Amino acid sequence: MTPSVAAAIEGLKKAFPNATVAVLAEDGNGGAYVLVDGIELGPKFSTSKTWLGAHLPASLPYADIYPLFMGAEVAKADGAALAGPFSSAPWQGRPSIQISRRNNRMAGGQSAPAKFVKVVEFVRSQA
Repeated sequence: MTPSVAAAIEGLKKAFPNATVAVLAEDGNGGAYVLVDGIELGPKFSTSKTWLGAHLPASLPYADIYPLFMGAEVAKADGAALAGPFSSAPWQGRPSIQISRRNNRMAGGQSAPAKFVKVVEFVRSQA
């Protein structure tokens, strides 16, 4: 695992102090698959917490973390479907929802915590 990926994992722990951050596996190229479990979604969802997972590439912070995944149980409390950039897709052997939120303009890079926080805020805004 590269030092930048290890630092990204430590940054995720600081960004989500009430969640559990786990490395599921290293990818053999300096990157890692990480899971952040215990992400608060809020009352507009049928489940108040979920997990987010992603592959952290070795080239962080100059590579986009894409896509991210969350638990397949996530649904809006009003019963409306998640649409748009959300799709059902397995991740690391888990049923999940893929969240397609790509950064197209990353001139200076983006930290893993910033990307995860941005995606959490986006998910919350969809309810």
